[in-house]
Amino acid sequence: MTKAADWIDLSGKVAHVTGGAKGIGRGISRALAMAGARVMISDLDGEGAQQTAQETDGEWMQLDVTDSSAVAAAMSETVERLGRLDILVNNAGVYHGLGGPVGAITDDVWKTLWSVNVDGVFYCCRAAADLMVAAGNGGRIINVSSTQAVSPGVGVTYDGAKAAVAQMTRTLALELAPHGINVNALAPGPTWVHGGEPPRTGDGELKRTGEPLADTVADRIHRLPAGHWADPLEQGKAVVFLASEMSDFVTGAYLPVDGGWLTL
Repeated sequence: MTKAADWIDLSGKVAHVTGGAKGIGRGISRALAMAGARVMISDLDGEGAQQTAQETDGEWMQLDVTDSSAVAAAMSETVERLGRLDILVNNAGVYHGLGGPVGAITDDVWKTLWSVNVDGVFYCCRAAADLMVAAGNGGRIINVSSTQAVSPGVGVTYDGAKAAVAQMTRTLALELAPHGINVNALAPGPTWVHGGEPPRTGDGELKRTGEPLADTVADRIHRLPAGHWADPLEQGKAVVFLASEMSDFVTGAYLPVDGGWLTL
């Protein structure tokens, strides 16, 4: 008889995690490996990707997700090296140029953030979907969006990009469902990526700055219902759910993992 534990077992599956050198990407890579998947970790930071691969007994490669040709080659290389591609996690992203008035956002900041956070997700989805459809085994694509996609407060650059990722996810879910490919979005809330235990809220880890957008985020974090920041592994656990048989009938979803952030 099948046991519930079998539904979460990713043994025999191959996952590619972009932006896996540190932070949430490292937590996701660890969780997938703990569930039995073989993991390819890619990042612009090749040294960090190699370190995550060593921690997870995985493989690694250096990758700039804004380079569409490099992305296509990387997804094909994953299949060549690991034999297949079942799960793609689009985690690579940048988080600078936030807050402040819209007039202060430079063209370079806007273009850089959107090229990584939106173009990069699209390039990876396109390349992985082509391989998954050709293989005929279905698959999982998990795009890392953010709670800021629906609850703005950080800045038009980041919030807008993450909203675009959420909508891209829904559209691809419709297109790829006939091929047995589920496409979902993870929406992390405040996640501590600096090592050590996540701090309790109200400990002064965020200060009010006088900037309306930044203060909105600081105020919400200090009132977070869960009472603390998430650990990257907590985001990884949610990814394992979306990558496993537990979510067979889940596609086009936007899953907040936010400790109650969106209830505020």
